[in-house]
Amino acid sequence: MERIETVSHTMQCSGLPLLASYLPLGLAAEQLGAHPGRAPMHSGSTWEDHLAWGLDSTAAAVRLMMSLQPVGASIIARTQLERWSSNLEFNSFIRQEPGESTVAWFNRLWSAPVVWPDGVATPVGDLFGDISELLHGRGPLMPLVWLDVADVTDAPSSEHVRLLDTISDSLVVSLSHIRRCLATVAEARGRGYRAQTINMVRLVSPARGWVSDLRPFLFPLVPDQFRAVEGVLGATASGYRRVVSALRAGQRHDEPSELWPVLSFGAQRFRALILAEHALKVERKMLGDRFDEMGIQSLATEAVLAGEMAAMLALWLRPDSGRRLAADALAVSASGLRSAQWLWLEDDDRAMGCLRCVIEQVARARTWRVRPDRAAKIEANPKSTPRNWIEAAGWKRLNLLNRALGEFAHGSTRSNWDVARNALVELQENAAEDEARYTGRTHALAAMIFILSVECAAWVDSFSSELGEAYRRVIRVDDARADKAIEALMNRAWEKRGTPLR
Repeated sequence: MERIETVSHTMQCSGLPLLASYLPLGLAAEQLGAHPGRAPMHSGSTWEDHLAWGLDSTAAAVRLMMSLQPVGASIIARTQLERWSSNLEFNSFIRQEPGESTVAWFNRLWSAPVVWPDGVATPVGDLFGDISELLHGRGPLMPLVWLDVADVTDAPSSEHVRLLDTISDSLVVSLSHIRRCLATVAEARGRGYRAQTINMVRLVSPARGWVSDLRPFLFPLVPDQFRAVEGVLGATASGYRRVVSALRAGQRHDEPSELWPVLSFGAQRFRALILAEHALKVERKMLGDRFDEMGIQSLATEAVLAGEMAAMLALWLRPDSGRRLAADALAVSASGLRSAQWLWLEDDDRAMGCLRCVIEQVARARTWRVRPDRAAKIEANPKSTPRNWIEAAGWKRLNLLNRALGEFAHGSTRSNWDVARNALVELQENAAEDEARYTGRTHALAAMIFILSVECAAWVDSFSSELGEAYRRVIRVDDARADKAIEALMNRAWEKRGTPLR
């Protein structure tokens, strides 16, 4: 967060242009029926709300981009790209052929001139491929992960900014389809002029207005930060509503259009804050005397201890060419866990998609530690899957957890997040209790923090047994208890392996 202060202008120039269309398209969505107070991370109950959710998702991805969290930003960008590709497939009847890769299919699906996205020169399938490679801990975007977790005092270079364009372009592809869908809704309701206006909205425009302190827009929404960010976000949200209200009424507005991206960003973040505050009140009422507000902060602390240790190990392993791939795995684990925890705080299902990256990469790191020959063979196989890493790590019984988290890492209409959420509930020790249906994602996050911590402790031992014991004391874990807890989780996952996911 200190680095954000020094690179704020660079990151705003990179991220805010993607929000140039948020206010005009958000206004169009509201005029067509989207609810202005909808929760920004929920996909909505109507088509208009669903389209507005796509706009909110762009803001969520921009936030993580400007926080230099490429894994979380990529999860959101990829799930959005898959979601709107599913809609394009439905309307164009361009189906994926048997044996055709998703990269090739997306290139074909989006290649018609009538659907080519604004200003995006890279084929859509290639964008999808590069983002997917990052989420598997490899590929051309990996320097972004290292900038996040290891080179924490460095400012983004021009090369980093260029790599961020891959994520940005993916978001523009989705925005282009959202704009088209909004125009189609307007046309279907006999509002031809409004449809023309929507189609004329520029999706990307250079940032000509920014904020002096970006941090309130980025801070993770832990309870002790609510008051610190409420004033700034509330002010920008009020400005956003004033502009929207004036435009709806055909009146003059005082806020210059150069500020619309900032106002839009603040409005999205303010709605996320309101939801987080409401969720805390609901949990306090539901649990009564058992409510512990510090539990959220404690989980955040545990996430930091696990993620920072993984990042430190990645830095230690990085110079060793024989263990560089294990370093990559630990780096992605650290970056993915931070995004998972930040999104979990906002009740965003895509947090579980980030955990899908974490479980694969922890298994990959573990395999390099205990079975390096097997790890080398998996790395050399271009058709290897996350399941290969899970099984090589000795975690075959965790396949249900891996598959459930995998549903959240994808956004096509073939993925069913509701059913996957139910599977996470079943993995809990108290799955039969009423409260368990509210805590499935929390349990998954806590379990992955624990598993990563245990793996980090084992890796630290390879450098110094004394340092390993010191780390275990910090995280309050001993090997016997850790083995017992992970064994119990694997047994529950194995017993529930027949739980449906779609």
